[in-house]
Amino acid sequence: MYDRQVMDVEDALRAVDAALDAASSEEAGPVAVAVVDDNGDLVAFARADGTPIFQRRHAIRKAYTASRTGADLKEFAAERARRGMSATEFDDGFVGAAHGGVVVRAAGQGAVIGAIGVQGFDRELDERLARVALAALEGGLS
Repeated sequence: MYDRQVMDVEDALRAVDAALDAASSEEAGPVAVAVVDDNGDLVAFARADGTPIFQRRHAIRKAYTASRTGADLKEFAAERARRGMSATEFDDGFVGAAHGGVVVRAAGQGAVIGAIGVQGFDRELDERLARVALAALEGGLS
């Protein structure tokens, strides 16, 4: 029998709320936050009022990519660049790489249980907000 930790909807919503609260306090402008499970399937999503469609879709894409590759997007992009690879080589049209996507790992196990993607208008802020969302989950996964 397999015994594995999962991220439930309450966990995912906690991450989304943390990122949106931080974005609001930094006056970040319109941002979108997506949380996916270990398969890259959407668990929770929210966006600030006025967030354009590109940002909404790209937040989901960032979370999906982090989950499917098992890597934070900052590291994934660096590794691809080091190898001279493009995202198209993964034979998955939804895989992309940009800052603002982080992997959620099971406590003590290290297994990928999901990922968080944030998309606004500033890649460093996206990265920071994704890490705020991740910190909201640490130690509190159901």
